[in-house]
Amino acid sequence: MPKATQKTSRRRGNPSSSGDSDNETPGPSKNASKRKTAEQNGGEKSTRKNTARKDVEENGVADSDDEVAATQATSDTASTQRSTSHLEKQFAQMSVQDRDRLANDIVRYMLAADYKKVPIKQADIKKHALKDYSRSFNSLMKMAAEKLRSVFGIDVVETDWGKQKAYMLINVLDNKYDAAHQTWSPDDHAVMGLTMVILSVIFMKGNVLTEEDLFDLLNRLGISLDHPDETFGDVRGLIFTDFVRKGYLEVEREHGSDPPTHLFRWGPRAQVETSKRHAMDFMCQVH
Repeated sequence: MPKATQKTSRRRGNPSSSGDSDNETPGPSKNASKRKTAEQNGGEKSTRKNTARKDVEENGVADSDDEVAATQATSDTASTQRSTSHLEKQFAQMSVQDRDRLANDIVRYMLAADYKKVPIKQADIKKHALKDYSRSFNSLMKMAAEKLRSVFGIDVVETDWGKQKAYMLINVLDNKYDAAHQTWSPDDHAVMGLTMVILSVIFMKGNVLTEEDLFDLLNRLGISLDHPDETFGDVRGLIFTDFVRKGYLEVEREHGSDPPTHLFRWGPRAQVETSKRHAMDFMCQVH
């Protein structure tokens, strides 16, 4: 009997105990509510980002200028890689014999064209030497330049000729700081001598020579611009046209001059074919 009574009392006590427990259970705290709200906001932001990323991938729609720039840069890079791959494909499909033959064609053409000492245009090389293989120009030109240097001791120097790319051939065997000065064939010796005189004076005048100083120099050398010279012919045309066309001189109109006068500087060929040391050595020999 005592045991039965105890069990009964426990059963009767359980509801009371359960009620007390329910009353003591704390309600949801403020921190828990904040965490729940933050999680909901984070989920919404993540959803928006994923949606925006999907729009960019599927429709090319970007939400900001940075994304637009990044998309354009990626597109440009991919386009350039496809173009380069297409150009390299033609070269890769050539046989070794065809590559060597075309590189030799470039060498022969450039040596013949350099006789006039005028920069050789890239477009002319493609037209006359490569023809149907012009898409492989870069790779074939590299081979030709290596042949010119190893066989002939000539460097190929790239320069701008107007809005076009062009190339000059420079004899690196003679282009040394310890050489006395440049040497030329007998037929060109007088003209190249005049060129070196003008280049040397430009250097001594601070790399810029005025038209007045140039004419004074020519008068002291007994060369007149008013009538053809026995040795040089049309001196004005020789200086203003031939020397400029060959890249030895750069001529520009002096700003604000009236009547117009000109300034003379070293051209791209002079900068790579000779040096200030050569100019000084030449002037020392002349004097």
